[in-house]
Amino acid sequence: MPKIVDYPRAPLQRALALAEIVDKLGGESSAESAADHLGNKMGGAFKSLVGAAVKYGLLATSKGRLKTDPLFQDYKLAYNEVQKQEALRRAFLNPPLFANIAKRLEGQPVPSHFEKLLIREYGVGEEIAGRLVGYFTDGARDAGLISANGTIAASTATVITGAAKEAPRADAEEAEEEVETDTAVAFVRGYNVRITGPGIDSRIGIKDEDDVDIVEAMLKKIRRLLKAQKEAEGQA
Repeated sequence: MPKIVDYPRAPLQRALALAEIVDKLGGESSAESAADHLGNKMGGAFKSLVGAAVKYGLLATSKGRLKTDPLFQDYKLAYNEVQKQEALRRAFLNPPLFANIAKRLEGQPVPSHFEKLLIREYGVGEEIAGRLVGYFTDGARDAGLISANGTIAASTATVITGAAKEAPRADAEEAEEEVETDTAVAFVRGYNVRITGPGIDSRIGIKDEDDVDIVEAMLKKIRRLLKAQKEAEGQA
């Protein structure tokens, strides 16, 4: 099997948060301005985030400028949650590595030896392979590609709606938790944060400050959603 090393170095939700910042700045901005509004410093970590957003098809870059791509507009202007999740699915599968693995694992749970598989068969560096396990599993869940029984759904099929993912699962829910534990332990040896809610079920392993940034970005997004919900209720 040919090795594929074109993969994002940041999670889908973090890249989406950056695209949302650029969108709020008019759909195009300097990298410095986007970093400042996101609460990041210009450096290697931010460059990796920009590169990931490009690989997910959410942003384009030119001469230090960032611009939202049509795929992000599909997400932003989605008429309903099904369309929004469809856009997330397309973004998640945009990196060649993720598309290849999603196809390979159709109908199967993410294997406990996933990190080793990435290194041996896909040429992923050992220093990033553990994190990439999390990027893939969290992204697949956000994109509706992890079914109720914890297996990878067909990447070309209709995505699973939030309602379907949140339905009572009894024993199936316990089985999914076991799969998550097996796949997460390879890259999380210290602090762990799990954020769940409508359309969100993300497990984040914190090994350095970049991972803390991811948590903070997600909490900022939740704060904005809560504010919008409160304003909507006040107008009702």
